Amino acid sequence: MADVTPRETFAADDRGQLFLVTALTIAVLLVGLALTLNTAIYTENVATRTTDTQLDDATSFQQALFSGGGEVLDSANRAGGGESTIESQFQSSIANWSVETASLSAVYGRSVDVSYTGTMTGGARIHQDDSTRPFTNESAGNTWVAVADEEVRNVRFNVSRTSLAGNAGDAFHFVIDDDGALGDAVVVSFHDDGTNVVVTVENDTGVVGTCAVEPKGTDESLVVDVTGGTVGPNRCLPLDTIHETFDGNVHVVFENGDEATGTYEFYTTTKNTGVSTLVSGPHYAGAGSGSWPVAQEALYDANVTYVFSTDETTVEKTIRLAPGEIA
Repeated sequence: MADVTPRETFAADDRGQLFLVTALTIAVLLVGLALTLNTAIYTENVATRTTDTQLDDATSFQQALFSGGGEVLDSANRAGGGESTIESQFQSSIANWSVETASLSAVYGRSVDVSYTGTMTGGARIHQDDSTRPFTNESAGNTWVAVADEEVRNVRFNVSRTSLAGNAGDAFHFVIDDDGALGDAVVVSFHDDGTNVVVTVENDTGVVGTCAVEPKGTDESLVVDVTGGTVGPNRCLPLDTIHETFDGNVHVVFENGDEATGTYEFYTTTKNTGVSTLVSGPHYAGAGSGSWPVAQEALYDANVTYVFSTDETTVEKTIRLAPGEIA
């Protein structure tokens, strides 16, 4: 018998099967593509996190180098000698520091190396080591220009509370200015309120803030780290005004130097006035003279190169060590 089923029925069935097969194929392809993309994104995220972690470690090491290398620099400065002697001592000390740091880092699968580049800026270490002497100059002048138009860093005083004036009006002033006109200066003053060393910071708009800290030692003394922003063990935020105000060379003036007693230290460049000129003037004595304050040769800054390596990351960079810089 002849087949009397219409041909259109078979055509419709074939097209339906084709659509079904095509739809299933596309679905499988989409699932496969999604899996591939997810795998790629996961792999990229893991790689990114790994890289970020390694770079974080490198950044942490750089911060440690700023701190530790700065201590090495000023330890060499305090050992004394001429500029070349200090430079040689610093190069040797930073190499030793690098070896010790490398040994500790190796435990964590890191390789580090630090070396002096041979680039530095000469300057002067200004200090007074006699804790019974007031903050006058060598000639006993109460108000005097300690630095004229130079870079300055690491300003630290160790003051006796009982030697300070009992009110802010008569207090010792450490004045920082960038053009010699005292109307736009930042003034840091110390006075005694009967219990605390009170540090007041002022600028051309008035008092920025005060920090009062009671000395704990039997000698009633307290360290005021002017550029580090601390009074004793406490953070003193008003001192940040110094860094926010200045950018470059500054003048430094001591006022009412007879209203504070203790020791201090800071570093300055000597681009405009050499150390020998400072010593021959009325303000400073030479090292070993028995008089105070003293100006002696020092390294103001020094450049070092460090290499930080892990299995996945290598960072090489040259940085400048100049701890506690005002600007």
